[in-house]
Amino acid sequence: MEKLRLMLKKIIEEEANLESIEIESESLDTALEEACSKLNVTLSELDYEILESGDNGIFGFGKKKYKIRVYKARNTLDILEMSESSSIGDMDISLEDTLQSKDGEAFVRITEEGVLLKVIAPVKDGLPVDIQEVCQKLEARGFDKYEESVLNEIINKAEGEYIKIGSMPLNVVNDSTANVQISETKMRAYIIISAPRPGGYDLDVDQIRSILKSHNVIVGIKEDVIDKILDYPEYDTPIWIAEGIKVVNGVDASITYHFNTSKKKEFHEQNNGQIDFKSMNNIQNVTAGQILATKNLATTGEPGRTVTGEIIYNKPGKDLVLQEGKNTKVSDDGLNIVALTNGQVNYSAGKVNVDEVYIVQGDVNLKTGHISFLGNVIVTGSVEDNFNITAEGNIEIKGSVGKCRLEAKGNITVSQGIMGKDEAYIKAGECLYAKFIQQVSKVEVGDSVYVQDAIMQSYVDATKEICCVGKRATIVGGDLRAGETIKSGTIGSQSGTETIIEVGIDPKKRQELMEALAEQEAAYKELEEVQVNFSGLQNLKKQMRDKFPKEKEEIYKNLSEEINRLNDVIAKMEVVIGELNQYLAMLKGKGSVIATKIVYPQVKIYIKNSMLPIRTEYKKIQFILEHEEVNAVQYIEEKKDDEKR
Repeated sequence: MEKLRLMLKKIIEEEANLESIEIESESLDTALEEACSKLNVTLSELDYEILESGDNGIFGFGKKKYKIRVYKARNTLDILEMSESSSIGDMDISLEDTLQSKDGEAFVRITEEGVLLKVIAPVKDGLPVDIQEVCQKLEARGFDKYEESVLNEIINKAEGEYIKIGSMPLNVVNDSTANVQISETKMRAYIIISAPRPGGYDLDVDQIRSILKSHNVIVGIKEDVIDKILDYPEYDTPIWIAEGIKVVNGVDASITYHFNTSKKKEFHEQNNGQIDFKSMNNIQNVTAGQILATKNLATTGEPGRTVTGEIIYNKPGKDLVLQEGKNTKVSDDGLNIVALTNGQVNYSAGKVNVDEVYIVQGDVNLKTGHISFLGNVIVTGSVEDNFNITAEGNIEIKGSVGKCRLEAKGNITVSQGIMGKDEAYIKAGECLYAKFIQQVSKVEVGDSVYVQDAIMQSYVDATKEICCVGKRATIVGGDLRAGETIKSGTIGSQSGTETIIEVGIDPKKRQELMEALAEQEAAYKELEEVQVNFSGLQNLKKQMRDKFPKEKEEIYKNLSEEINRLNDVIAKMEVVIGELNQYLAMLKGKGSVIATKIVYPQVKIYIKNSMLPIRTEYKKIQFILEHEEVNAVQYIEEKKDDEKR
C-alpha cells in the first residue's frame, strides 16, 4: 500500500501542475481550436470547463461570448508509465497492480422500460456499494417504492447490467431534454442535456439519436460518448458528440532527388574524431543508366463531410513533368530521370545534368579536397602535395604536380611536370605526357610515357615505350622498364649516377609473374608446415582408431581441407606462371635502347634476360639484342619526310 500511496501522490502532484489558459470566443468550437493552437496539442489532449456559456442574442443584441478554461491534460496512464521509469519505478510497482483497487459503483436510470439499477462490483481493496447510497439516488429521482431485499440482492451480485426494480408513471414535464449546437463550420456538434427532475425520465440511446437526427446531425457521431452519457451524464454542459470528416486535399506531384542538390560542402569525420578536410565530397559521381531523380505522383485526396452530411470537395494535387537536362533522359513511363553517361551529377536551373568533364578552376588543394570522378578531370592550376586525383577518363593538369597520387584509366597530361619528392604515384591506363618527371616513386602506364625534358631518379614502367623527346631530353637515375623501346637524348650523367634501363619485357606481365611466383612459394612453405601436423595426427588416428577424440577429429578434418586448398593454389599458380612465361617468351619486339646524344658510365642496359653494364661513354648509340647478347650499334636518326624528298 505504501507503494500505491507514493504513486497516487505523484499523480496528484502532476495534475496540480496542469497548464491552463482562459479563452473567450464567439463559439465553443473556435475557442477550443484557439486553445489547441496556443497549447500546441490536439483536441483529444485537452480538458476544459465552461466558465460562461455563449449566447447569439436576438438580432445581434444581447450577444455573449463563450468563456472557457482549458487544461493541457496529462493522461494518468502516462504519469504512471513515467513514474515506472523514475525513482518510484525502482520500487517495482507495475501499472496493473497500481490500478487494481477500485470502489463499486451504482447507476440509476428511469426510462419507458421502468426504473433501472446497475451495480458494478468493487475491485481488490475497493469498497462495495452501500445500500443507503442507492436508496438516496432512487429517492432523489422521486422513486421510493423499492424493496431493500431486491436492492441487496442486486448489490451483492453486482453483475454490471441494468435490472428493472420498478415503474414510474410518465411525467413529460420532468423528463430530461436535450438541445444540439452545431459549429459555424458544421464540422462539430455538441449536445446539451438538461437534468431530469424528480419523476422524470432519462434520455435513452434511441432518443439521443433521434434528437441528433432532428438537427440533421448524421455524420461522425461518437458512439463512445453516447455510451458514456448513459452512465455519466453531464448536465447543462456542451458535450462534443459528433465530428465531421475532414477533407483531405491532394498532394502536389514532387521530385525525390537521389543525390545532394545542395552546394554545401561535406566533410568526413575520421575514427579519431578529426575532420579530414582533404576528403570533401564535392563531386557526386554517377554511372550511365543510374536513376538520378524520381517523380512522386500527385494524389487526388478525399472529400470531407460536415456533421450534417454536406460534402466538402477536395482539391486534387497538381501534376508536374520531368525535364531532361544535359546527358540525362526521362524514362519511358515519365517517372525517372536517368543518366546517359558516367560523370558528375548536378542540379541547375531546375534540371538534372551530368557533366562528363570536371574542371577545377585553379589548384587542387584544401579548397577542393581529393578528386574522384567518373569522367575526365581538367585542372587549370597545379596539384599541391598530398592531394589525389582519380578519374575514369583522362586527367589534364595545366600546372605542376607534387607528391600526389594520380590515377586515370585514360591518359594523364601534366604540362609543367611532376616533382614527386620520392612519394608520388602515377598510374595511367593509356599514356603519360609530362614536361619532366622527377623523384617519382612509381609510374605505371598501360601504353607509353612521353616526356619533354627529363626523367630523374624515378621508377617508370610502360607497356610499350618511354621517350624523352625535347632538346634537353635526359634520363638519369632510377629504374625504367618498357616493353619495346626506351629513347632519350642523354642517358645517365657525368657524375656516374646509377641508371637502370630495361626493355624487351612487358613490365606489367613481369610483375604479375613475380607475384605469382611469390604466392606459389608461400603456398609451398605453408603446405610443408600443415603436412607435418597432419602426419602426426594421421599416425595417432591409426593407433587409437575408434578412441580418437572428437576434437582431434575436427582438427584432422580442417588440416585435410587446408592441404587440399593449398594444393589447389599451387596448381593454379603453376598454370598462371606457365602462361606468363610463354607470353614473355613470345614477345614480338626484341626491344631497343636509344641515346640520340650520349650514354654515360654506370648505366645498366637490360634487354630481355641479357644485361650490358656501360663502362665508357657512347654517343649516338642504339642497344639491341643479338645472339642473346646486348650489342651497341651506331644510331642513325630517321630523316623526316620533307628531308627525304
